[in-house]
Amino acid sequence: MTGFGYNVLGFGSNTTPSGPVAFNASYLVIAGGGAGGQGEGGGGGGAGGYRTNHTSSSGSPRASGGGGSVESVLSLNTAQAYTVTVGAGGASQSGSHTNANQGNDSVFATITSIKGGGGGRGEDRQSGATTNNNGGSGGGHGRYFSEDSVFAGGSGTANQGYNGGSSAGEGAIDAGGGGGAGAAGSNGNSGADPTSQGNGGQGVYSDISGSSVQRAGGGGGGGHSYLGNGANGGSGGGGSGGGGNKGSADNGAANTGGGGGGASSQGQFTGSGGSGLVVIKIPDSRSATFSSGVTSSSSTGSGYTTILITATSSTSETVTFS
Repeated sequence: MTGFGYNVLGFGSNTTPSGPVAFNASYLVIAGGGAGGQGEGGGGGGAGGYRTNHTSSSGSPRASGGGGSVESVLSLNTAQAYTVTVGAGGASQSGSHTNANQGNDSVFATITSIKGGGGGRGEDRQSGATTNNNGGSGGGHGRYFSEDSVFAGGSGTANQGYNGGSSAGEGAIDAGGGGGAGAAGSNGNSGADPTSQGNGGQGVYSDISGSSVQRAGGGGGGGHSYLGNGANGGSGGGGSGGGGNKGSADNGAANTGGGGGGASSQGQFTGSGGSGLVVIKIPDSRSATFSSGVTSSSSTGSGYTTILITATSSTSETVTFS
C-alpha cells in the first residue's frame, strides 16, 4: 500500500497534526469596583463581579462570587484570538446629586464579570436603588436622615456578587455598605444602635496565582459629617467610607475590584473603585501572545503557567495561545 504514496498525501503514520489544538484553562476574572456615593453619608461602592473556575485550597469563601459555585472547565484553542479586558474602577466624584460611577466590566474569552455598582447618594431619598447602584455587587444605599422607610441597596448579579446594604430609616447616621463578592454590605446605622455601621461586604479568596488572596470587598458607607463615623471597607480591597471623625473616603484597592468608600459631606470626594484583574492559568506547554496595551506578568511551576493581567488600554485587546 505504500506504493500509492499515502504518507506523501498525509494519511500515513508519520503525519504531523496541523490546525488548532484544544486545551483547558483556569481563570479568575474580576470587574472594576464601583465608586462610593456622594453627599452627607454616601453609600459604599459595590465590588466588581467575581467569576472563577479555579478550586482554591484555602480561605472562605473561595468560589465564584454571590454564593456561586466554581464554574465549569473553559476550553480554548491555539491560533485563535481571545478578547481580554481589565475593567477600571469607578471614578471618584464630589457633589451631592449625581449618581456615583459604576466600575467597568472585565472580560476574558466567553467570561464577562459585571462592573460594581456605585454607592447611593446621601440625603437624597430614592424609592429603591437607581440603575447605577446595581452591578456585579450592589452599591450601598445613601443615608437619609428624616424618613421612616428603609430603602434597599443595589442588587448584585447572581454568581458574581451580593447586594449592597440598606439605608436605616429615620435618625440614620451611616449609609449602607457596598456588597462584596463574598457577603452583602451591612445596613446603615439607625442611630438607635450606634454599634451598627454600614460596613462593606467581604471578598472571596483565591490561590490561583500562588498564595491565597482575598479580593472584591465592598466599600464602606459614609457617615454624616457631624454625626457618624465612616464604616469599614470589606476585607478584600474595599475602601472605607468618610466620616465626621475620619475625614476623606478611601479608594478601593487596585487590581482587587474593591468598592470605594462613601463620602461624608457635600463637596467631599468619594472613594474611587479599585481596578479589576484577570488571571489565566494554562498548561506550561502553551504560551500566550498579547496585542499592544496589555500589562501582564507570568510565572511557571507544577506544570502550569499563570498569567496576571492588571491593565489593558482598551476593550479590544487580544491574547493568542500557541
